[in-house]
Amino acid sequence: MSNQFEAPAFRRLVGRSAALARIRETVQTAAAFPSTVLIHGESGTGKELVARAIHEFSPRAAGPFVTVDCTVLTETLFESLLFGHEKGAFSGAIASTQGLIRAADGGTVFLDELGELPPPEQAKMLRLLQERTVTPVGSTKPIPVNIRVVAATHRNLQAMTREGRFRLDLLYRLDVIRITTPALRECAEDIPLIANSLLEDFASTLGVQRKFSSRALDAMLLCPWPGNVRQLATCIERAAVLCPGDFIEPEHLGLDGADTSRGERSLLERSTAEAVKFALSVSGGNRSAAARRLGIDRRQLYRMMDRLELHEHAQQVS
Repeated sequence: MSNQFEAPAFRRLVGRSAALARIRETVQTAAAFPSTVLIHGESGTGKELVARAIHEFSPRAAGPFVTVDCTVLTETLFESLLFGHEKGAFSGAIASTQGLIRAADGGTVFLDELGELPPPEQAKMLRLLQERTVTPVGSTKPIPVNIRVVAATHRNLQAMTREGRFRLDLLYRLDVIRITTPALRECAEDIPLIANSLLEDFASTLGVQRKFSSRALDAMLLCPWPGNVRQLATCIERAAVLCPGDFIEPEHLGLDGADTSRGERSLLERSTAEAVKFALSVSGGNRSAAARRLGIDRRQLYRMMDRLELHEHAQQVS
């Protein structure tokens, strides 16, 4: 089995929030078993990263990790792409192929956006999960496969089953171990840590050294991030490239056009306030310790407390 120091995907699950702690714990526990995992979360919340972390911690870590994009699995492509085909099975089949499922033999298959599968293909996927065999197009001989299945979706599969758009028996097969990846707005306390981790990655790949100004960190905490970590990464890469100096400012992030409405801003500020209150509480009112826990410096914590009117709370905690 792999361990944390050999699992780059696991190390990228950055954050001190309770939600991230639960994900890391579940990843390490579930990885040791062959059970199917269903990952649910909004787009851009790192579902594939979680799937890779499970694979890297599992006894299959040395095997392949194969991603199947279920959004492209039309009726005509499904069996050939997943199960492979024999030479001459159809017009244009000039050579035999093994398909994605056989390519994952001994490893992990990641079924990305499984909720997009049309009903006829859902039945075929159910048969694969039940029998663990594939029959290439043009063949009549089933071939056994040794795979671990991790699926992900942003859809509400339970609601889809009630509407008749997703097979209940397939959901039962998939929903053995469930992991929910939180939206970035739901774990605002993790934003500085995630942002700095992403900036370190871009410093390596782009060959630039940048730091966030306190104003930039404040702006990121107040952004609703509808595209979640994927959107955050895009903004940080843009800033790393366009920033003319050492410090990234809000204007380099391109957040001017992504201002929140008053109601959204109020929700975000409440979320941020709760994160600050929690950090102060577990730090016994020590503001330096609370700032370290939030991944920010003490001066920025003071500014946040001023804006959110939390100094009275801090005195009560102290």
